Amino acid sequence: MGTSGLILIIVAMAGFGALLVGMILLVWYFRYNREGDWYEEPEIPGGVRCPACGAMNPPNAPACLNCHRPLAYAGPYAPPPGSPTMAAPPGPIRVSENAAPPQSTAPAALAAARSAPPPPMPMQSSPPPGMPRAWLEGVGGVMMGQRARLIQTDTLVGRSSVCDVQVPDPKVSRRHFMIRYGEGSFFMQDQDSSRGTRVNGQRTMAQRLKDGDHLEFGDAGVVFRCDEV
Repeated sequence: MGTSGLILIIVAMAGFGALLVGMILLVWYFRYNREGDWYEEPEIPGGVRCPACGAMNPPNAPACLNCHRPLAYAGPYAPPPGSPTMAAPPGPIRVSENAAPPQSTAPAALAAARSAPPPPMPMQSSPPPGMPRAWLEGVGGVMMGQRARLIQTDTLVGRSSVCDVQVPDPKVSRRHFMIRYGEGSFFMQDQDSSRGTRVNGQRTMAQRLKDGDHLEFGDAGVVFRCDEV
């Protein structure tokens, strides 16, 4: 064997020895870090340290999670000093037997508003001087059973609250028609209503009224009554 072959053998053996030493040091390093005196597992608040292997375990653990040896009961968990505590839940609420149950006023008020009768028609003492006594007599829809006296020379009829005769019907326009008195006669004048006004079954924009004429608007119906016309 020549000199070059011997050198190769020596280098190979040196490399193998260095690898072996590195493996030994690596194993020793991990073993030292795991079992060295400087290593200490962090404390667990209220936990139990195993007397055999020194591992920390959760509070009230029956056995060590590392070496599986039985552990002594450590008692109830106590939070570390300075940690926030949760207030105890309130006790059951006791209601007096004599206390009235809470009631919601919104549904009751809504039901009362829906079942309430139509607002009363304007009633005054007497019409202006020279104007004959006249009125509208309800015969259909929301006007059934109502009676509205005509006590002004111009009487506005419609759904709006500003009307002299308010008709709570969604098919009635806010300002549906007007009954006007002039020159000894009453006249109906439609106020460009969306569904129009019918007098004795005929849709019309303006017409002179006489006693007994039937007016239809929306789903409501009235009869014009007058003592002297």
